[in-house]
Amino acid sequence: MNDQSWMSRFFKELSLRITQAKQRSRPFFPNIWEKNHTENAAATENTALRFLEQYHCSLFAQQTQLQTSDNTAIFPLKRRSAELILKQVNVYYLPNRLESLLPYCDPFTAVATFLNALNLSYETLIQDPQKQQLCQSIFKELMAIDESHNLETSTINEFPLYEGARTHNLEEFKTTAFAFKRALDIIELLEQRQPRHYQKQQHQLAQFWHQKSNQELEKIVQRLTQ
Repeated sequence: MNDQSWMSRFFKELSLRITQAKQRSRPFFPNIWEKNHTENAAATENTALRFLEQYHCSLFAQQTQLQTSDNTAIFPLKRRSAELILKQVNVYYLPNRLESLLPYCDPFTAVATFLNALNLSYETLIQDPQKQQLCQSIFKELMAIDESHNLETSTINEFPLYEGARTHNLEEFKTTAFAFKRALDIIELLEQRQPRHYQKQQHQLAQFWHQKSNQELEKIVQRLTQ
């Protein structure tokens, strides 16, 4: 009996200590869970990327995320597919920069990636006719740039152009697009005239054109065309 009584008190005290320990550790559990949840989410994302890379490469051996396709016969079909995708949301232009994505991925991914750069998506365009009109207007501005300049041979920083489009303020974007075209004009004029240190001027303008006002750019054009 004494042994049973001692064992009973022992297990009762042990149970009490375990309960107290759990209560003391409760404030730390949310932090631990949150950290583990974040790590698991990151691990899932990495797995998704590995999955995409592995199965994309196995299905399209010549078309990977790292290497353009050598099979030019398939490219017109992909370009036409991208045009038809845009047509479904009432957009009827295919900018060269969007077209340049097609060798690296399927048309749906290429269009979705380009729309994302403009702070748009398939869902937004399907549901909002005003966004469709905005997207069409932005694409027209980009096409005007494509028609007047060959960006494939230029090293100009394009990202400020798309950052300007992401605000969805069309008038401000047109101002940014004009500055972009003017910067390209100046880079070409510098190449033609080749003044002293012109290459350094080209590099500076190519990287930081968006930091200059349109008035400053116009003055540079006037100086180079006199």
